[in-house]
Amino acid sequence: MTEVLNIAVLGTIWGALYSLIAVGFTLIFGVAGIVNLAHGAFYMLGAYLSYAFMTVLRLPVVPAALLAVSCTAVVGMLIDRFGIRPMRERHVYVLIITLAFALFFQELMYALFGPHGKAVGSFIQGDMAIGGVYVSYQKVLCFGASASLVTLLWLFIKKTKTGKSISAVAQNRQAAIYVGIQPERVYLLTMGISAALAAVAGVFIAPVLEAVPTMWVFPLFKAFAVVIIGGLGSVEGAIIAGMLLGYSETCVSILISANYPDMVYLVAIILVLLFRPRGLMGKRAH
Repeated sequence: MTEVLNIAVLGTIWGALYSLIAVGFTLIFGVAGIVNLAHGAFYMLGAYLSYAFMTVLRLPVVPAALLAVSCTAVVGMLIDRFGIRPMRERHVYVLIITLAFALFFQELMYALFGPHGKAVGSFIQGDMAIGGVYVSYQKVLCFGASASLVTLLWLFIKKTKTGKSISAVAQNRQAAIYVGIQPERVYLLTMGISAALAAVAGVFIAPVLEAVPTMWVFPLFKAFAVVIIGGLGSVEGAIIAGMLLGYSETCVSILISANYPDMVYLVAIILVLLFRPRGLMGKRAH
């Protein structure tokens, strides 16, 4: 019974985090049609900026977190405006330039903070019991932030005028232009939102995992897995796949071995590509 509760609680927490990371990745793919290999770097920047603002500059938690997320969103928008926009239609170029930015930020973190992990203090100290399973308040906070932001993003896209313009560009760029929507502004905004969501994940997970220069690789692989499983460009698919991946990895870690959870997403990718290439919620190619 304890193992089931552990899987349920920890799987929910990690699944929500994976969903948060992946929805930004799939959003920019669905809208602009690009694969952004710098997405993991936004996660890393969020973690390091939170460390810099909280530990080095000793700002209060809330202003430091907001600054970290805002600065990362601005970086994402600058990359879109000056790095991606000039050659947006050339997908190989976009892959290379975004990977170059990710590696640049990795080396920048090495130069500024060194190769060793930087610990960020927990926003809330202590643990709480959930059905007999003890979980740190930081992990609970991570889940709350992830679930809230994923929900708010979905409502923003479905219910607001700006969100509907994003959907319009994703569905038919030319038709969106005819009704007065400017795609480049939509792409810029979408990149900012995508970077901000990844940064939030980095800010809240930094006290749990520490900030290290190579941490950008982990969320990028997870985002790829979630997007492939859920369906390219599907926000709903990313949410479902993120939760499934969280539960599956936790189950393997607890019931089999802590050495094997990363095998789960690799096996899932292979099976999905073999038997359902469009993913759980992806549209059938015409």
